[in-house]
Amino acid sequence: MVGSLENSPRLYSAATWRPDPVYAAGMGDQLGKLLLVALVVGFGLIAWRAWQVRQASPNWPTVEGEMLLSRAYPRNESNDGHGTPTHHWLVDVRYRYTVQGVTYTGDRLRAFVPPLPDEASAQKWLAPYPVGARVRVHYDPTKPGNSVLIPG
Repeated sequence: MVGSLENSPRLYSAATWRPDPVYAAGMGDQLGKLLLVALVVGFGLIAWRAWQVRQASPNWPTVEGEMLLSRAYPRNESNDGHGTPTHHWLVDVRYRYTVQGVTYTGDRLRAFVPPLPDEASAQKWLAPYPVGARVRVHYDPTKPGNSVLIPG
């Protein structure tokens, strides 16, 4: 019968509408997969850039720079620096250098510095770079803001 309520689409109000559980679960799975792919691609790009710097930096020109910051710090499970056992140490550096009249600040000791097992190992990496020291900075001639202290 034309115009019958039996054949018309069911009308929902905002208060009674519920998503189809099969559709909602599938959407979450797809979103999770998409986020995982994005995470893998992101880490891949970071690794690719570090590899490029590692390969190119031994051939980069150098200028003199000055150390502004040189410190080792613990990294722990909660990533807040408080209350959890330390698992490894990281290094943090800042240095200033000038290329063709433009001053830059760098923060890369090397293309990739692995987490270090203890404070002594971290301090060994930093020993040649105390605050105030004059250092050799290797910089990318095509992008002078990209630099490292230890090439390769």
